[in-house]
Amino acid sequence: MPSTIYLLRHGETTWNRIGRLQGQLDAPLTRLGLAQIDAIGRTLAELLAGTRFRLVASPLGRTRQSAAIVAEHLGVDYEAIEWDDRLKEITLGDWDGFPGWKALDMAHPEEAARRDADPWNYRYPNGECTQDVQDRVRPFLEDCDALGGVHVVVAHGVVNKVMRGLYLDLTRAQTFALDRPQDAFHRLEAGGEATITVDVPDSPRAETSV
Repeated sequence: MPSTIYLLRHGETTWNRIGRLQGQLDAPLTRLGLAQIDAIGRTLAELLAGTRFRLVASPLGRTRQSAAIVAEHLGVDYEAIEWDDRLKEITLGDWDGFPGWKALDMAHPEEAARRDADPWNYRYPNGECTQDVQDRVRPFLEDCDALGGVHVVVAHGVVNKVMRGLYLDLTRAQTFALDRPQDAFHRLEAGGEATITVDVPDSPRAETSV
């Protein structure tokens, strides 16, 4: 049976709101973030009514919190959620938790120049590069394809962009240009993508940090 992936990003966090870089550190969901993932879970439950699926998520705190809400909408016990390290957000290493991209570039201009020269392969100090993320996401996608059926995946902004880029066979530039919504999710099916928006009052579409 061909696979279908519903790809969700966690709701807005307190650090998303102020532009602080999260990487693999954590911050709790805001009230807006809770409303976003609640609307996504509610919409997804309507789409999947009567459909068998697996629910898998990154084990970081913000995705655990988001997956728990989605699971409740889908009628899934929290204990049944599969936690997969391959879905963790890219880590900026020493710079996880930095106040923001502008502050980072001002503090480390030489590193910013190196990143801008080759953004795909630039590896953050004691962290990862985008290619590292692709190298761990690719086998996850292959596992979904081998299993077939429906997969609900709760992950992160950069991870989701890389996964969509791989699935859609996009270039690196096209992958970087993808959006990272927290008031919408994506269905990857038959080699294509559909975006499903949800109704969240006063939900911003622009995101500022990973």
